[in-house]
Amino acid sequence: MTRPRLLAASAAALSLLPLRVARATEPDEIRAEREEATVTKGMAEVGVGYLTLPGAQVCIERQVGCAKGDSSFVISAWPMFRRGNFGAGAGVGVGITSSTYAPYNNPPDIPRDHSRRYFSLEATGRYFIPIGPGFDGFVGITTGLIVVNDFFQVQQGLSPYAMVGPRAAEILTEGFTIGATAGLHYQVAEHWIIGAWGRYSNWFLPGTPVRDPFGDEASLQGRISAIDVTLTAAFKSRLVF
Repeated sequence: MTRPRLLAASAAALSLLPLRVARATEPDEIRAEREEATVTKGMAEVGVGYLTLPGAQVCIERQVGCAKGDSSFVISAWPMFRRGNFGAGAGVGVGITSSTYAPYNNPPDIPRDHSRRYFSLEATGRYFIPIGPGFDGFVGITTGLIVVNDFFQVQQGLSPYAMVGPRAAEILTEGFTIGATAGLHYQVAEHWIIGAWGRYSNWFLPGTPVRDPFGDEASLQGRISAIDVTLTAAFKSRLVF
């Protein structure tokens, strides 16, 4: 190697020396954060929450009258993926109770009970914001399918013998939902996270309610505002492809 080339190679090696020294003396926390941003992790999140529809008009027979507002306890599950500050996934939610019973006319000699359930199937995207050791906040959006199930169960006049056909009437109302969410995660162990989030969303249901053979209508219709708050627990693990 000629002398000029030898001098150029030496100069290049000397210029890279500070970078190597900096990496060698870099704190472990900073190095771990940089590596964390390049790793894809899977997360299985389950939640128990409370849903309220504060302005909803709940009507089964509009000529008789309507009640306003409804609430329900909700169980949800969200499989998700996270890479760096971004997360995405999908989930299902089931509203298992209803608090509001609208007045309605029973057919003669056929008293019935009415109950309502909610089911959602949604996709979500989240942006995570580091707050402190173990704490992450996040904001996101959700969108997908919402189903309202009105169930009318006959309570008297039932024969002890088996009969063909159901002893209840069921009305399913399907619609579209979109919402904004914000929440907090706290990592309690290497693979375990607890947290909470709140959401404001709009439900877009058909404007013309479905009717059953007794003349009862679907209890909800049109655009409805929904607010829910959920406590969560999640298991996360690094994904290897």
